[in-house]
Amino acid sequence: MTVLGWHVTSHDAVLCHDLGPLTHPELFAPSVTALYERVYARIAERQPRMAFVSQASRTAFQRLYGTGSPATVIYPPIRTGVAGGAQHAVDGVEGLFLLTVGSIGRRKNQLASIRAFAHAGLADAGYHYVICGSREPGSEAVIAEAEQTPGVILLPYVSDEQLRWLYAHARGFVLVSLLEGFGVPVAEAMRNGLVPLISADSVLEEVAGPSAIAVDPHSVEAIAAGMIQLAELRPDQIAARRVDLEARLDAFSMPTFVDAWRAFLSAEAECHPAPSAVSV
Repeated sequence: MTVLGWHVTSHDAVLCHDLGPLTHPELFAPSVTALYERVYARIAERQPRMAFVSQASRTAFQRLYGTGSPATVIYPPIRTGVAGGAQHAVDGVEGLFLLTVGSIGRRKNQLASIRAFAHAGLADAGYHYVICGSREPGSEAVIAEAEQTPGVILLPYVSDEQLRWLYAHARGFVLVSLLEGFGVPVAEAMRNGLVPLISADSVLEEVAGPSAIAVDPHSVEAIAAGMIQLAELRPDQIAARRVDLEARLDAFSMPTFVDAWRAFLSAEAECHPAPSAVSV
C-alpha cells in the first residue's frame, strides 16, 4: 500500500493490480476492505496517471471511481523458464490427470473444482485431479474436501522441474477462480501447450481468449461439464486451440512489457517531468 505512505499527486504514476477487496469483499477481512477503500478514495481524489495489469482491473476501477485518472493497461510478463528445461516426475502422479496451479484457498475456488471433479465422474474414467500451490485463507476446507474425494491429489511445494513435468503430462488445466488480478497460472499453462478451463466473464477470458473453455465459477455442474469437455478433446481439437492460445502469448512477453512501460513513462514525462511511480 505504497499510496498511503506517499503524498500522491497528479504528477505521479500508480500501478494497480486489482480491486479485489472492493469488488469481492466477501473474500477479505473487513479491515483489508477498509484499507483499500482509503487507498482508492485517495487515488480517485488526486487523479495520478494509472497503470493496470488488465482491462478487467481498469474497468473495475472506472466503474467505481469514474474515468478521471488517465489509465493504461500494461500486462505483466510471464516466466519463460517453466516452459523449458529439466523435468522431474512427481511421486504419486501417473496416468491421465487435470491440473490446477495456484494458491489454494477461497479465491481460487478449488473447493468447487474438487466437487465438480467428483460430480463429473472422471475418477471412474481413470482421471486424477492434481492441485498444487501455496496455502491461503480458505485452504482448510479445500484440504478436507480433497482428502475425501477419490482421484484428487493435493501436492505440497513442487520444484520448477516437477512443475514442468506436470505441465508436460497434464491433459488440461483448470482455474475457475472467483477473483484474479491477471491470471499468471493460466498464461503459464498456455505457454506449456495446455488448453485451460477458466471462469467466464473474468480477466482469465481476457488472457486466454475464445480457445479456452469458459464456465460459470459459481456452478459445480457447469465446472463439471467443462472438465468433461476438456477431458474429451481430441488431439486435433487441442492442436487447433493451441494455435490461438500460443498467438496470444506475445502480449505477455518481456519485450512487450518493457516497451509498454517505456511508452507509459515517456508519455508521463512529456506531461510532468520526473514522475514518481508507486504501487497499490
